[in-house]
Amino acid sequence: MTTIVKNKAEVVVPRSIRRQAGIKAGDQLEFKASDRSITITAVEPVYRPTKAEAAAIRKGEAEIARGEFVTLNELLNDLDTRRRKGGATATQKNSRQR
Repeated sequence: MTTIVKNKAEVVVPRSIRRQAGIKAGDQLEFKASDRSITITAVEPVYRPTKAEAAAIRKGEAEIARGEFVTLNELLNDLDTRRRKGGATATQKNSRQR
């Protein structure tokens, strides 16, 4: 497919080409030029945490630095205990309704 370069120095990528390449509005593109050739590549977005997420990360890192953390085994044990308590409660409720 061909297109014409206008005086504005903007090139429009035809909709069918964008669709085939999976490029959507807002995607970041990288341009590379060589002798009479331009290669356009979609750049994978880089995740940037929100202010709230960054604050939570900093808080967590500070807690770890102070030695305030839960080991994986402690976490799994706590989750298992909560699951058992929730399961027993649900079973009791079901048996009362019968």
